[in-house]
Amino acid sequence: MPSIVSRLALLLALMLPCTASADTAPLNVPILMHGAIGDDACPEKGHIVEVGPEPDSFLAVQSGPGETPFREIGRLHDGDMVVVCEKLGLWLGVVYGSALLGCRTTILVPVEQQYTGPCEHGWVLSRNVSVDPK
Repeated sequence: MPSIVSRLALLLALMLPCTASADTAPLNVPILMHGAIGDDACPEKGHIVEVGPEPDSFLAVQSGPGETPFREIGRLHDGDMVVVCEKLGLWLGVVYGSALLGCRTTILVPVEQQYTGPCEHGWVLSRNVSVDPK
């Protein structure tokens, strides 16, 4: 089970300049569902806030918890619902989509594991997510 220190070390290594070719796609950082008996795999729900009033304003969903070297893989708007699976620094690993009930985030997982459900998922800045009270 990777610790927060080992995941942060991996992120730091990914952010260092690399000598890979320009056509190599940036690495993705998987979202982990934290296993615990009796708890949902991703227990927090929330919604996107403070993106902007303009119709074309959006919050970029990144392929990892950061901007460079990660890429934009989706877009969320004010009011969009998300399920929070992981927190890493200023970033949240979220699952999102039109049918959150079918995303398999409320399953019980006995050990920490990568999210592999059917819904879209990625990393967003935590300041733009208002977590709903339980």
